[in-house]
This record gives sequence, structure tokens and C-alpha cells, in this order.
Amino acid sequence: MNDDSLSRSGRPRTMESVASRWIAAALALAALAVAAMNVWPAGRSPGLDVGPVVEHVPAGTAPGPASGAPRLIKYGQDIPSPRQVAAAADRYDALPFDGIVMRTTESAEIFSARRVDHDELLEKVSALPMGLRMQDNWLRITLHDELDWSDDALWRTVARNAGTMARALRESGRPYNGIWFDNEWYGEGRSPWDYGGTTRAWTPSDAGGATPGLSPAEAAQLVRSRGTEVMAAMTAGWPDLEVMVLFGPWVSEPSTYRALSDAGLPYNDISWVNELAGPFFLGMVERRGRAEVIDGGEFYDARSRSDYAAFADWQRRGFVLAGSRSVPTGQTDDYLRDVPAALAVYDRDQLDDYRVHDAATLGELTRFALAEATGYVWLYTEEHEWGASRSMKPPVPQEYVDAVAAARVGEAPRP
Repeated sequence: MNDDSLSRSGRPRTMESVASRWIAAALALAALAVAAMNVWPAGRSPGLDVGPVVEHVPAGTAPGPASGAPRLIKYGQDIPSPRQVAAAADRYDALPFDGIVMRTTESAEIFSARRVDHDELLEKVSALPMGLRMQDNWLRITLHDELDWSDDALWRTVARNAGTMARALRESGRPYNGIWFDNEWYGEGRSPWDYGGTTRAWTPSDAGGATPGLSPAEAAQLVRSRGTEVMAAMTAGWPDLEVMVLFGPWVSEPSTYRALSDAGLPYNDISWVNELAGPFFLGMVERRGRAEVIDGGEFYDARSRSDYAAFADWQRRGFVLAGSRSVPTGQTDDYLRDVPAALAVYDRDQLDDYRVHDAATLGELTRFALAEATGYVWLYTEEHEWGASRSMKPPVPQEYVDAVAAARVGEAPRP
């Protein structure tokens, strides 16, 4: 199914064990700076020729959050191409966001056996205006094809494609932060994240799942190596890019369900179909060099600031300290210190039959998320067209724009 016709209602959700919330001071552990340097030469990777780094143009001066405050990103089913943003730049720049997620046809082809053409992609991403007010922009990747983790030739192509996207974004000189990796499985057939093919996490199988015949340790190591391979190509194409991965390693942990339940947060356990997402994420983290791999924090059921704080604490450190298959003991300190985390807001209420939030509620949720975030908050919308993407959705009412704009500068909803 095309992911733009897919409601987030089709997405199962995850989580299991930690009886108490972590103290508020621990939230600072999700540091945003990555200290390590690239292991490979910054300008080279097999099959990739990398040109000089082009710096972003300075950010605009439109009213917005204070310097150092979390940045607000727009994502949704009304996702535009760079060319569509260029054609309606004034309209997009009037929106209360610091950046927007875009797509091209290549977005669905990176994780496939089809080779992405650098020149074609560079032409598309270069359509984004240089002087756009929104400076924190992203190009999306989605997963649709079945992936054989043992196929070296396939993964050479995937890595090359990922490197091509990173390189094209950098060479464009346009205001992109990096790659938006929506790592939910949108394809049909076998999900690449499902280890064993059963409803019990990490249950070995000789025939089912994405890695038949491999033990949990063998499967995790193989998938982690593929994450390393892909990230190596990305950083060769753009050493300083950011990669936003919407579901972090906590989605792979059976302990997440109990932990969030104990914190009063509703969440369905989907660790049993996502065991391998965590190891892939950690492989990317291991090879990030100067780049940042960000846990996108796709969790939509927070309804108060304390809810966001509880989720963020588990996301940033709780699942690691509780014992994680994805984060080996020797990498715990590095993960806690150097892996940033984002928070998400959704314009529908998953707890009330996916009813659309009214403007005041959406603004309030956005304000709560921004208050607890350390780097990014992203707003995922399905109901309205906020820009000019030709989504065929009704135009967003001004009251929604105003509510999000107020939240962005920390104002409480007006009565």
C-alpha cells in the first residue's frame, strides 16, 4: 500500500518493563553533539566521488523560537516535492515551522535493488529555493521492497543509493539538514524488521521472519553491519548530515510496553515485528562519525507535558539502562551521551478512534512536546493540506496555523 494513502491507524505500536520514571535531570543525557570523527576519509567511499562541502545559507529572521530552542518540523500525508515548495515558497514560509519534510520519486527507491541516478536526484533537490525562511529541511526515505539481509550485492546498491542521496543534498547547497528515514515497513510480504515471524519477540525460526536460521545474536550482528554499511555511504556523501530515524531502538525492546504502561502511557507491544530495527539503528550510530543519527520518537499517545517527559525519559535512557539487546553494554555510555532524540505530535487522536484534534488541542500538544524536547519536534498531519502538495485534502484552517504558531513561541492556547 502506498504510504500516503496509509493512515497511521494501520500502524501497530510497541512497549515492557521499568517500574519508575527516571529523574528529570537525566533528560539532559540526550546530548546533541557528536564528538567522534569519521573513520573513512571524509571525501570518499567505494563508488562515490564527493565534491566540496557547501555550507547552508543563514537562517531567516522571521519570528520563531529563541536561539537554541527545539525546532519544529512539518511532516504528513501532504508531503511536497522540492519543486512544489519552490512554486509556493511564500505559502510554505508563512507556516509556523522551522523546516519541512519533502520527497522525490527516489524516496521509495533507496532501499531497493534499483540504482538511483545522482544527476536526476541532484536536479530535483536543487529546486528548493536558497533563500527559504525554513532552513531545517529534510528529504524522506521510505521502505517498500523486501530486503534480503544476506544479499551483499543488494546492500551494496542500497548503500550506494543512500550515499547518492546524501551527496546530492549536500551538493545542492540548499537548506537541507539531511535525510528523514521513515523506517516503518510500508511494503507487502516479509518485513525486514521481523526477526522470527512469530508473535513473541526474538523467537528463532528456520523458515519464518527476515533472517531464517540465524540466532538472535547472529541476526542482530548481520543487520547491525548493514546499518554500518549504509551510514558509511551516507557520511561519505555528506560527513555532517543528520539522519532522523522515526522509530528508535526502543521499538525493538519487549520491555518498552511495560515501561510505558507503568508510566500510564497506552502503547501496543510491536517488538515482535520490529526486533531488527534496533540493531540497524545502532549500526548507523556506530558509523556516524561527525554526523548525527537521531531517534525520531514516533509515539503519538502523550496527552500532557508529563506524558511527554515520561516517554522521553524511556526513549533517551530508560530502555538502555533497563538492558537492551540493541545497545550492547560496551556502547551504553556512548549512546546515552551522543544520540539525540526528537518528539512527535499527531493531528489525530489514536485513543479516540482517530478523531481529528481541534486546533486548540493540537496547539497544546505541540507546546507540551516543545517544552520537553531537546532538539526537534515534528508534527505529523493527515487531515489537512498545509501547503501546496496537491494532496486533495482540504486546506488547513487558519485557526490550526495560529495554534501551532503560538505553541512554537511558547504561548498557551487562548480561551
